[in-house]
Amino acid sequence: MSAARDWVDRTSGEAGAAPQAASPRASLASVEGPDSQQVDVAALMGEALELLEATRRIHGIEVKLELPGETVLARTGARRTRQVLLLLLSHAADHAGEGSVRVVLDAPDDFGDESPRFQVVTSGARLSARELQAVFLSPMLVGPAHRRLARARELVESVGGTLGVERGDGEGLTVTVELPAPGLACW
Repeated sequence: MSAARDWVDRTSGEAGAAPQAASPRASLASVEGPDSQQVDVAALMGEALELLEATRRIHGIEVKLELPGETVLARTGARRTRQVLLLLLSHAADHAGEGSVRVVLDAPDDFGDESPRFQVVTSGARLSARELQAVFLSPMLVGPAHRRLARARELVESVGGTLGVERGDGEGLTVTVELPAPGLACW
């Protein structure tokens, strides 16, 4: 009898199998935790940029981060927000050409009127009117060039935020993401 069959016999409960002692079972815990939590968006931006540089995804492209000196909190999921940043920075790197990528993060106000938002500005990118409309469709209906934008839009909307895309006058593309506000900071 093979070792695998012997193991099956002993654990399957067939007649003649030796009784086994009860073993404690490990319980499965959630990996992420709650879907919505206080997340430092500035720290996530730094992590996303470091990851893309380490994997040489943005090799040869100048990426400028303009971050405020304070912590920028948003009420969102860290994993999804990180994924949105990776998608947007990868898209910008693919379409920057000879241009550069600038990422600007704006902090929310203390009264909750303004949500935290960031913009990814790609100076060398071009997006036709048809492609601009396609970003707001399902990622499966968008061509491969802008599928990352459509997927990022879905992820932003799933955490309660909004994503907008604007074309520049000649060249350029600005993607604006508004995240859910962390709540009133002054109270």
